[in-house]
Amino acid sequence: MVTNAESALAHWQRIEGLIQEWLRERQQLLYLLCAIRGIRGLAARDEPLEYRVQRFCEVLMDYISAGYFEVYRELADEARLFQRNNPQLSRSLLARLEESTDEALLFNDDFDSPEHIRELSDILPQRLSRLMEKLEERFALEDQLIVSIHQRDVPEKVLVH
Repeated sequence: MVTNAESALAHWQRIEGLIQEWLRERQQLLYLLCAIRGIRGLAARDEPLEYRVQRFCEVLMDYISAGYFEVYRELADEARLFQRNNPQLSRSLLARLEESTDEALLFNDDFDSPEHIRELSDILPQRLSRLMEKLEERFALEDQLIVSIHQRDVPEKVLVH
């Protein structure tokens, strides 16, 4: 018979896996951003800028979607399960995330095809800089959300492994 503690632990571990996968996607997003910016050694020589920007947009949209439709929802469930619910903090953080979401969606809309990327190549550096600022804030807010709910009072059995 599964006890409540074992069920809670299994729930926590499942969410931990989801968060770790999401954070790996964040790393891929940052890697692609650096490749677009032309940081030495990160972009394949034969890989056109259009391809790098399109790939970045795909990962960006996947990352944003996974946050909203999976990670944030699971964190809210975990907060209720472990009685860590702080609706004011969660609402505040989610509201602040909207700004970076809007910027990411605008960037994706503007640079959604090779033709658009070529047409807007002169403003790409400025748009990337603005997006990077918003993403930096977003990552800090997401980390705060994870720490305030998921990594607070980690179940003891997890620490034993």
